[in-house]
Amino acid sequence: MMNGIKENDKSVLVTGGAGYIGSHTVAELVENGYKCIVVDNLSNSSYESVARLQILTKTHIPFYKIDLCNYESLENIFEENKIDSVIHFAGLKAVGESTKIPLKYYQNNLIGTLNLLELMGKYNVEKFVFSSSATVYGDATRFPNMIPIPEECPLGPTNPYGNTKFTIEKILNDLYNSNQSSWKFAILRYFNPIGAHPSGLIGEDPLGIPNNLLPYMAQVAVGRRDKLNVFGNDYETRDGTPIRDYIHVVDLAKGHIAALKYLDNKIQKDEGICREWNLGSGKGSTVLEVYDSFCGAVGNKIPYEVAGRRAGDVINLTAKPDRAKRELEWETKLNVDIACKDLWKWTTENPFGYQLKHVVEKFAEAVDEYESRFVTIGDGTKFQATIANIGATLVDLKIDGQSVVLGYDDESGYLNPETCYVGATIGRYANRIENGAYKIDGKEFKLTAQDNGNANHSSINSYHNKRFLGPLVQNPKKNVFTAEYMLLDSEKTSEFPGDLITVVKYELNVTEKSLTMTYKSELVDGKATPINMTNHTYFNLNKVNKDTIEGTIIQTVTNQSLDVDEALIPTGEIISREIETFKSQQPTTLGKEEPKFDCCFIINEKERLTTLDTTNLELRSVIRAWHPESNINLEILTTEPTFQLYTGDFLCGKFTEREGFAVEPGRYINAINRDEWKDSVILRKGDVYGSKIVYKFSQTNI
Repeated sequence: MMNGIKENDKSVLVTGGAGYIGSHTVAELVENGYKCIVVDNLSNSSYESVARLQILTKTHIPFYKIDLCNYESLENIFEENKIDSVIHFAGLKAVGESTKIPLKYYQNNLIGTLNLLELMGKYNVEKFVFSSSATVYGDATRFPNMIPIPEECPLGPTNPYGNTKFTIEKILNDLYNSNQSSWKFAILRYFNPIGAHPSGLIGEDPLGIPNNLLPYMAQVAVGRRDKLNVFGNDYETRDGTPIRDYIHVVDLAKGHIAALKYLDNKIQKDEGICREWNLGSGKGSTVLEVYDSFCGAVGNKIPYEVAGRRAGDVINLTAKPDRAKRELEWETKLNVDIACKDLWKWTTENPFGYQLKHVVEKFAEAVDEYESRFVTIGDGTKFQATIANIGATLVDLKIDGQSVVLGYDDESGYLNPETCYVGATIGRYANRIENGAYKIDGKEFKLTAQDNGNANHSSINSYHNKRFLGPLVQNPKKNVFTAEYMLLDSEKTSEFPGDLITVVKYELNVTEKSLTMTYKSELVDGKATPINMTNHTYFNLNKVNKDTIEGTIIQTVTNQSLDVDEALIPTGEIISREIETFKSQQPTTLGKEEPKFDCCFIINEKERLTTLDTTNLELRSVIRAWHPESNINLEILTTEPTFQLYTGDFLCGKFTEREGFAVEPGRYINAINRDEWKDSVILRKGDVYGSKIVYKFSQTNI
């Protein structure tokens, strides 16, 4: 597995996997080596959680946006995937809401589950972990000696939501009794999940008004709600408020792994089972006790008001988790204080949850539309960028409403073989490798040659049309927006040796009108590999005639350039490019009649020649461009030792020659085959490759 975890053959279908508990369980499943398939209709969740899960787990997680009540769509998933087991979270879940629209709860929760079970039987999927609830017990205080609540407590839900869980449990028992050697059912009755993943990347983000205590308090703490309503302070408890067994969501997620492994053991023994387990801490806390703990995490008191009792609420729901500890070998490790701290970290880093401010997202219209994502970050008026996960590509960049880069309108343009790498991330190895051949540690490697007998931009292995994971997009801080992409690049699907994890981070600063691209790669498995990454954006600063760069004035910081042969491979000589129509130290207007440029200019500093990770080196301004009609000045800075200038004479597809010009910072051309340069392009286990490029804009000429 790309994250270093040994992968097994188990594929788990997680319904409701984009939701709060579902997403945390997916994280734990991947951590334990399971493959996951997520199904969610996103009625009370966000795909953003799945995108973040992919970054968090360094794993591609297939996603289907479907409703379980749609039998045909659900069956397609069973047809297309080898499913070993199911963890079932999907369903409407608000106690108060269920008392107002009971029919919707029965229809959604029961029909969806029946469809799921029928298809499991049809496709011979035996293992099923069901997300039940302590609400099936109802008011356990009506019975003597039932607090804390054991699994043997008589059931008696007091609301439609609890009744749907109770009914599904009955269905599972009846189904098991019909064939006791086949079905393996784990029914998990958990109590009150709270907290968030300690990374701060995933957490609870209810759409609309939160129905649970902790997310509501969090929204009050960040100013999204005026005050907390405490529903009843006249219960017979130590402070008058109801008692609940609050369990950290990470502990709860691990309980599902324990249950799944328990069922795996039953498979090995060829036994069936249908059994219930309470997942709780065994320690009850009142509403006001949890309030005090959360205020401690926040650092100040948040306003609250006591309201009347809520319909369907009971006085005490505390678990007796002895059975789970004994049979599943599971117990809670994280207390309420830790849960409150993790929740506050999630809240402060994501004050609007997964709903991103000033971020516009468009999904491509494809068979699996969530495989292709176009995300726009920025303030929408002064400065904004649109980025696609296909190739971690810069699709558009607007300055005061004017687009200054070339890009396609939809995913088809980027998946077309003739894209000319427009806007894309280029890797593993940008620019040319002579004859596509190289040696590392005495071993010879050969890439497919496609450019004058050379391999250019990784040949058939280029990153420009690969789908990156993510992005991880978070709410802006001080007018700075970020979008982080990840690619798991395996040697099994590449002509290059070794398995890489590559991260591309875009950072857009609205105030400074700058876009920074940072590249980081690590070798996680296998032999050393060549690497050289860059961005291949084509610019057009012309405001009037957008089909040409004519009239653009360009100035480079240096006139020192690599001399190349007819195949565009460096000869080893460094020359001065003093051409009448293009002088590096003086602004020169590029017109249609001027020479074609595909030239590599160098910043001849020894440190940059041999450094693998240049991100800590000084950013150097390498080129400026300006157009008098738009009065937009572009400055490109980089930590890299060279930059290639293309005058766009080989643009293809929908673009014509010289519709844009490109500046490609990177390592020396064919560096992998030159002793004096190769140290900067060989990535070994334990090392980090890094580089940085900045596009900066202003309204002054050069």
